[in-house]
Amino acid sequence: MAVAVSPQVALLSSAKLRISRQLSRVQPEADAVILRAAGGPRRLVVSPVHADLLTEGFSGYTTVPDVLVRAIADHRCPPLREFYELVVQAHAAGILQTEPEVNGAPAAVRWPLRLPARPAAYAAAAVAAAGLVGLATALPHWRGPAGWADVVGGWLTACALLTLGQLLAACVVAGAGEVRAARIFWRTRFPHFQIDTSEAMLGGRACEVAVAALRAAPVLAGAALVAWEHPVWLAALCGGSLYVLAPFGNSAARQWLASRRRAPHYSIRANFLFEPVREDLWTRWTARCRLFYAEFGWAGFAWTVVWVAWGFEAFTRCMPATVATVTAWVQGVPPPGRVGAEILLLAALAFGLIVSAWAGLKHWLLQRRWARPLRGADAREANPAPLTGDRPDMLAQVPLFRDLDRESRAALAEAMEPVECARGDAVVREDEAGEDFFVLIEGELQVRKRRPGSRRSTTVGWLGPGDCFGEIALLENTTRTATIEASRPSRLLKLGRSSFEQLVLGRLGTARIREVLLHARFLGRLTFLAGWSFGQLVTFAQRCSTVRVDAGAVVLKHGEDNHWFYLIYDGAFEARQGQRVLRKLGLGDYFGEISLLEGSPASATIVATEEGRCLALPRRDFLELFAQDFRIGLRIEAQAGKRRGASVFASE
Repeated sequence: MAVAVSPQVALLSSAKLRISRQLSRVQPEADAVILRAAGGPRRLVVSPVHADLLTEGFSGYTTVPDVLVRAIADHRCPPLREFYELVVQAHAAGILQTEPEVNGAPAAVRWPLRLPARPAAYAAAAVAAAGLVGLATALPHWRGPAGWADVVGGWLTACALLTLGQLLAACVVAGAGEVRAARIFWRTRFPHFQIDTSEAMLGGRACEVAVAALRAAPVLAGAALVAWEHPVWLAALCGGSLYVLAPFGNSAARQWLASRRRAPHYSIRANFLFEPVREDLWTRWTARCRLFYAEFGWAGFAWTVVWVAWGFEAFTRCMPATVATVTAWVQGVPPPGRVGAEILLLAALAFGLIVSAWAGLKHWLLQRRWARPLRGADAREANPAPLTGDRPDMLAQVPLFRDLDRESRAALAEAMEPVECARGDAVVREDEAGEDFFVLIEGELQVRKRRPGSRRSTTVGWLGPGDCFGEIALLENTTRTATIEASRPSRLLKLGRSSFEQLVLGRLGTARIREVLLHARFLGRLTFLAGWSFGQLVTFAQRCSTVRVDAGAVVLKHGEDNHWFYLIYDGAFEARQGQRVLRKLGLGDYFGEISLLEGSPASATIVATEEGRCLALPRRDFLELFAQDFRIGLRIEAQAGKRRGASVFASE
């Protein structure tokens, strides 16, 4: 079955990447490194370990799995989420490139005035504090606008003061590094001149504090002055103050909170969301809350409470008519005046409730979908590429026939008969006698099975170019186990029973073919391999060897070296430490992964409690399996961490 390949999956599995040759590396602090590609859209703040992993691992064009395997072998691999986010973020910033790079012009602006950070920070902090005191003492004088002219006047003043704060911040940034991304920012409630104030981190924490204070000081001081002299303009200026003091977004308050933390404000974190999760708004919101706590601690949540209380107080005092109307609506009495902006407020509240309910419902539906095996109707490629070349070349692209020599593939191709199917045509039907083996060359086939006790059938999978089917009926001499029909015009190659036995079983061996195909079917039922095409499963099965274990035999011994990854095919096993049983293992469970990932002796003794079989994979093949699909790696890492009681890979 063909599996959809998203841009993120392709980037983390097959894309060849190289570090930018026009990379600048600045280390303002001992535990933080700033990386930027010349002309790149943004920079990354990473630890020295992450910076070395990027610059050394991707010194030449290579794939992410290759770098990951080397990092594990060298005992320098970070937690997988950190590693994968590092790659994704570096690629988005232009630091890792998939194509030959083009010289990019730097986005820096020559700034005429420079200010020292510490004096500017003290002066701006004093002005901001005075503004807050002025606003607090003027609280009894706060009034709402008398008309739209007051709203426009306050709004224009807020835009001008925000621009002044950005201009002053640019002077401090210019003294520490470069002023970048200078532009008029229109896509906001308060359009104003803006620069990339995060460049302040190049000058250290003192520079970040100064920039944050300078951004907030003009707006707070202006709001305090207006509260005393012209309070009808205050509503819009309170909105501007809330804008710069918001605990989220690119606000001055968020920048100040981040600068006060002892740990550097890294771009790479361990709560990265991969593409499938981005559709789940509920999961994204909870992840943002965890990220907010990781960045700012309880101080961030405390400031959020203060900010919300201030916003509520400002709204109550500056929009008294709206508050009275809403209060009357809640109490079920006629509103005291004409309904206006309060309708917008009620609509916003209703919209928020609807969005929250929709996000919760979508989260529940996505969780149900993700709980099912990915090899279903949601995991097919939109336009699977057909096999190319003459028939022997096409058969060489089928995993089952890769071990055949050219002469054998030519004989096999000569015996095969081409079959063309229109959309909706059935290739085989469930419970019919099976006399042919098929290889799909082009198109797409839908696999359907009848529900028990019903005439209705359900889709259980899809087949794409390179997939083969029909072998079960031939090997087991049984009827077809499913109905397979064309979901779009398709081309196939058909091989009769006698030719299959002579050219396939005769050349590859009946026992080996049966073993590989049965193992591939078994692997396809495993959760951590869900989503793989049958061709990938066959390739994996061909690399496994079968180990038969007698009851009472020791497969792994605590403290001894281990070089194999074991996947239980049948039987029962126990993981022990001394006489204590840690866990029982059965069909589909695996062991040996911790010692292979850590390069250490076995952490437990594995004993067969009854006769069984295991599929064994050597360490090199296991690491390639672990690295080639990030979804598999994340599952195995999480399971290994639970068994070990600590993370397998340490975060620096």
